[in-house]
Amino acid sequence: MTKIFSNASSKNRDWRKALTDCTASLKKAFAGQSCDLLVFFVSEAYKNLKPEEFCRELSVAFPSQVLIGCNSSGVVAGDAEIEMEPAISMLAMKLPDVKLIPFSMTPEAIESVHQGSDLINAIDIYPTDKPHFLCLADPMSTDVTKILQAFNEGYKGLPVVGGLASGAVMNKPNWLCLNQTIHLEGLVGLAMTGNIQFEVLVSQGCRPVGKPYVVTKADDNVLYELAGRPSLEVVRELFEMLSDTERALAEQSLCVGLVMNEQQTSFKRGDFLIRNIMGFDPDNGSLMIGAHLKLGQTLQFQIRDAGTSTEDLKLTLEKLSTENGAPRGGVLVSCCGRGKAFFGESHHDAKLIQSMKGPLPLTGFFANGEIGPVGQKNFVHGYTSSLVIFH
Repeated sequence: MTKIFSNASSKNRDWRKALTDCTASLKKAFAGQSCDLLVFFVSEAYKNLKPEEFCRELSVAFPSQVLIGCNSSGVVAGDAEIEMEPAISMLAMKLPDVKLIPFSMTPEAIESVHQGSDLINAIDIYPTDKPHFLCLADPMSTDVTKILQAFNEGYKGLPVVGGLASGAVMNKPNWLCLNQTIHLEGLVGLAMTGNIQFEVLVSQGCRPVGKPYVVTKADDNVLYELAGRPSLEVVRELFEMLSDTERALAEQSLCVGLVMNEQQTSFKRGDFLIRNIMGFDPDNGSLMIGAHLKLGQTLQFQIRDAGTSTEDLKLTLEKLSTENGAPRGGVLVSCCGRGKAFFGESHHDAKLIQSMKGPLPLTGFFANGEIGPVGQKNFVHGYTSSLVIFH
């Protein structure tokens, strides 16, 4: 048997009719064959949608071995991005010789995980099986950074992709679905082992400016000194060096990039983990960074705008391999801060992906945080597009 990937979507404003549209399309594509995995995302723009009822009807209309999804402020469907409007998007997969292991974790269970071995015991999946993970979480109740650190320790070098539900963006409670069970907190996930490959892209949409510096004084996320100088003084010097255009961008979107491989002697776009600057203290010249800082690590300031983000996504897509017609499908998790408001046009990321790597059966959603690897470690990101292509 060969793998089958098929996506379906509907913008019908009646969620039951939209669900019927999607399942009818998938049934036609599968032609009576069974479905192993169904990934779905639902916009919270629907009125009177009850997640328990939705998942129950979906599992009856198009049964699958594993059903996983969440609510969101918008969905990705093929080459379209449907934001803040009623829509459903799905990707159905037939995966012969692939073992699917679903799991869920409450906030309390995540709190009890202190190291990689704790996570292995909690979800009972062996690292030697080389699992690849798809995870969805509630950002309000889940310490995503902590659990990803445990994944990085327990399952070194193995990818975790996914994102954080964004129904709250539309003033609705976030919810996650795993096999008809609705979770209002915590995390749901799926481990995939066997005949499965993940090709992962994380486009952070930034480019470095100025020069790299070594962190010489820091406490947790407070950056006091760079190369022996107050960090705020370094920022002021950077602004003086920038062009007028770059200075205007930096005033709105200055970030920091933490070097992922300290063995390198020079750094370029893609060599950094991007983190936001959360604030500053003019009295002591410190910056508050959205990451735990370590003495001796290398940091370089970054700027983000629509043009840079487009260029970054193109460059990252170019690095993906081509699979000579092998069956494949994808899930795109894009930040709520991207989309039309950021790029000035609709369907930006989805169309670019399809133009360069399509036609690709693609589903996805706008997230309140995107999960994906940079280097050999998994992180939660912001203002990022995280794409996984299954082979």
